[in-house]
Amino acid sequence: MSDRPDPSIASSQLPAEAEPLPSDSVRVTWRWLFLNLEEIITALLLGVMLGAVGISVFWRFILRDPLSWTEEVILICMVWLCFLGASVATKHNEHILIDFVVTLVPRRLARVMEITSMTLVTGVLVILVWQGILLVDRTQEVTTIALGIPTMYMYAAIPISAFLMLIHNLRNLVVAIRGWT
Repeated sequence: MSDRPDPSIASSQLPAEAEPLPSDSVRVTWRWLFLNLEEIITALLLGVMLGAVGISVFWRFILRDPLSWTEEVILICMVWLCFLGASVATKHNEHILIDFVVTLVPRRLARVMEITSMTLVTGVLVILVWQGILLVDRTQEVTTIALGIPTMYMYAAIPISAFLMLIHNLRNLVVAIRGWT
């Protein structure tokens, strides 16, 4: 008995296999990468930061020849890590909150407080995006000492992350308003 299909059977009569097409798996992969881009970048930044710390410690204490650039790499990674981490927390609606008052008031009032809070946060994020863009513009000519790169690349974390937080907060606000009923 052979594993080959019988040539007398038309191809339309063969059982349909449920294997995804290669284009579907590529599409799923790209979608996953897009949906998790903030988390991926944050993890990469953490890896670069830890690597720079390790290199700095090795060169300073083992080779007794400190490197000047590692501190700036660590600082830039830390700034981006903090701001993108705040965006990830907003994305998953996991920011720290004090819910003492919210648990004491009636459910309907708690929902009003939640929506009011998200609306105020949206306003603050709009201001943060605007002021962050102005800061990036002002720091184009200022460079770091060791790396010699413009500090605007470090400060760009503010408007970019604030914009991402704004998108996530607006999505969370829409979900909260739709769940009002």
